[in-house]
Amino acid sequence: MNRGNPGVILLILFLMLGGLYSMASVLLTSGNTIGEMCRFLLVGGFVFCLISPRVGFFIWLTFCGYNDLVKRLLVIGGRVTQDDLTFVLGITPAMFGGIITSLIVGGLMHSRPVTMRDWRALGIGILLMLLAGAAAARHPGAGVNGVLQAMANDGLYSLLLFVLPVLFHTSKDVQQIWRFLVFAFAPVAIYGVVQQVCGFADFEIEYLMSGLSVEAKQLYSGQVRAFSTLNSPTALSVVCACLAVLSLYLGFGSQKPGQKPVLARPLAVLFFFIHSAGLVASASRTPMMIPMLAVVGGWCFAKVGRTRVFYTVSVGAFVGLVLISPWLAPRLDDISVAVASAGPSGGFLANMIVLGTYWDRVQGFASVLMNPAAWTLFGFGVREDGTGVYFYHDPVSEILVKYGALALAGTLLTLFLVLRTFHRTAWSMKEAASRKFAARMIALTFSLVMISAIGGSVLSTFPNNILFWMSLSTVVVISRESLMAARKSSQPAMGQARRPLVDPQPHPHLV
Repeated sequence: MNRGNPGVILLILFLMLGGLYSMASVLLTSGNTIGEMCRFLLVGGFVFCLISPRVGFFIWLTFCGYNDLVKRLLVIGGRVTQDDLTFVLGITPAMFGGIITSLIVGGLMHSRPVTMRDWRALGIGILLMLLAGAAAARHPGAGVNGVLQAMANDGLYSLLLFVLPVLFHTSKDVQQIWRFLVFAFAPVAIYGVVQQVCGFADFEIEYLMSGLSVEAKQLYSGQVRAFSTLNSPTALSVVCACLAVLSLYLGFGSQKPGQKPVLARPLAVLFFFIHSAGLVASASRTPMMIPMLAVVGGWCFAKVGRTRVFYTVSVGAFVGLVLISPWLAPRLDDISVAVASAGPSGGFLANMIVLGTYWDRVQGFASVLMNPAAWTLFGFGVREDGTGVYFYHDPVSEILVKYGALALAGTLLTLFLVLRTFHRTAWSMKEAASRKFAARMIALTFSLVMISAIGGSVLSTFPNNILFWMSLSTVVVISRESLMAARKSSQPAMGQARRPLVDPQPHPHLV
């Protein structure tokens, strides 16, 4: 007869008592019931991911798509306070923190294989978090919450470069993660379409009127821009654009010989249209460039020559836009009127072809990047917020105005070195399927960087930042798998080299 493990029994008893206390607290609270529930979900999510990081990783990914919907439901639970918002928005960082803590402890205890490269990735991620927090602290009135929010949005999820290679070890593993995301976020895209067609629900209107979201402006604009279960139309558009591309990657990408596609092709087509519909429902125009850039770039990045042509055209197009911005900015309104008059009048389609919103970006290029007075070594400080003389609405101009030409040059150089490193890593892969999928993930990463440069940064918006760092982390996982396969294939060859050139004579007793 097997005896029960006392440690397991004690843990189960502790969890039962904790659950009972949590239920009583939620039912008897005088504050917001949903906020009180999220307080315990925050702690419970951290503990669960600490105990089971691999399963917790998938639960965390799912919650990333629906976290803001829970925040919206706070208006149903009664009076909303800032603490309630903190509990809701803290669930995903807490779960991710539990995963990281579990992997660090496992590596230090040697119960989980963690290489020196993984430790370096962890150090780089922590450094990025500290830099993001230091930059946020310079802003007047940022406070502790502002610094923590900047560290989470701009630095925390770079630790995926540490998490993904430690938890998952093959290209099939990471492709299954992306497949999971395509399925898990499909309701997000569908709900966005429902919002665009039917308008906002009553609790969503109440949420917008509460002042908890900057999207309250939609109540007075007369135009619905769906944000589904996410925090903004920008987040919805970028997520749907990326997952539409991933549907094609998984269904029609190159596979290893004899291997079926990770996503069946009929499903790949279906999910491509579902996520594309969510992209259109967001009424965001610039992220519509993501599928084109990612698909074309994914094909180009598999070869060195094609990669050079792609970057020459892309960078040349951006520089050309900057150069003509002084001429284009005063004429953009007239161009917008001409385009609108040629299209349908009124309704959703008419709003989609309006070019007036691009005036902010073009005017920023003209007043900053093409203005010699704006080019200083160390910038004008964080108080230059783009509403004064140096108007801007893009991250390139923002870095130049706030931090100066040296910071901009350092940023561009870092971006160049990172992309070059990842490209060389992909080109070094001997297996064609691995090399092509890695190239596609780099293309997806580049498309996010490119639309940020053109239409305003999307990389600090949750959960866009997660998709960005997951794309880079996927390349790291595939690279390690390719390197291990190359080492294994070289071992038999080394063994054969040590064999004698002439077979020895058989033993006479064995003849």
